[in-house]
Amino acid sequence: MRTSTILLVLAFSAMVFAAPKDATDKALELMQMNAKAADAIDSALQVLYDLQTANADAQDAADELNVTQQAACDAEIEDLRQIAEANQNSADAATGHRKYLESEIADTEEYLAWIESRRQEIHDREEELQDQRCYSNSIFVRALKEHSDGLIAIDLIRNDVLPAADRAASEEELAQVKDNATKKLSAYKNLFNEQAIAEFEQLASKLNDVDYQAEGLKLMAAGDKATGRGVGGGDVMEQIHALLNKFEEDLEAGIVTLQKNEVAAAWALAVWLQDSEEELNHLADEEEKKETYLEKLNIAVQAARAQEAKAWEIFHQSAQAYNNAIEECVRKGEAYIADKHQREDENALIFEVIKTFKEQIGDLAHVSDDRTRNLNKSDRGQIAANTAAAAEN
Repeated sequence: MRTSTILLVLAFSAMVFAAPKDATDKALELMQMNAKAADAIDSALQVLYDLQTANADAQDAADELNVTQQAACDAEIEDLRQIAEANQNSADAATGHRKYLESEIADTEEYLAWIESRRQEIHDREEELQDQRCYSNSIFVRALKEHSDGLIAIDLIRNDVLPAADRAASEEELAQVKDNATKKLSAYKNLFNEQAIAEFEQLASKLNDVDYQAEGLKLMAAGDKATGRGVGGGDVMEQIHALLNKFEEDLEAGIVTLQKNEVAAAWALAVWLQDSEEELNHLADEEEKKETYLEKLNIAVQAARAQEAKAWEIFHQSAQAYNNAIEECVRKGEAYIADKHQREDENALIFEVIKTFKEQIGDLAHVSDDRTRNLNKSDRGQIAANTAAAAEN
């Protein structure tokens, strides 16, 4: 609208300045035209000045509005930023809560799997220990029988073989007695000290050696510790009896040790079974608790996922509102700058029009003065009369 007004003024002024020059012979008409031209020029200049003033006022109003709008925009953007930030924090918290629940589910499932594995491990270990205990018990019974048979063998040697040696009249009979005694103890030599067995065999081989028996009496008197002699007499028979007594004591001590070991092993198994039973009961309680907890977690995680999705949706909406507010404020600012530039361009155009207008007014005034001087006196009088008449009318 402002530009079209300026163009209209330019067109009107061009019409005024293009008046025909052959009108100089009509003084009255020339003066009327001059008067009308002056009025038109004043009106045109006034319009241009009014446009300048209107543009200045409009720019002042636009500047004030821009300040208000920018302040409002800044406040709105800050509010929306805070809202978006708060929504993002809520969404992050919802995501963190969902991840925590999923982590708890994974840990609980892993713990339940460990409980099942531990329970199976205890059952497998129990079967293994039961098998070992059964095998150990059979070994114990076998060892106990061997010790018992060893005692029986010693009793046979003491009550049958050695009396037979006393009754033997020939070397053959003595050799037979010696072989029987040696064989009986050799069957159980794993139960005795190897040195003691060797000594017994050596003594048994000397049952028919009279010189050796005599030497034995001397050694008995001297208390020969290297051979173990020196107890209960000095002959070979006494030495054999002493060794048999020692064998018997060892076997009886071995039986006591076997029994103690068997009782200790059985007791250890019983303690382990009791502890395992307590652990299995504890695992059962833990399993029940964790399964209940897992059910609650599975329900909670579904709600957490829905809450997380809703929280992120709200955040994206608030973020979009925040971005939209920024874009709107930028648009308003750009519109303000564009209007300002347009007004500056219009003011520059108005200034040029006023300048041109004033230059053409000067030219027009110069031409009017020349034409007026060329009029004769009668024409001037007629013009004056006509002018007075026109004034009265």
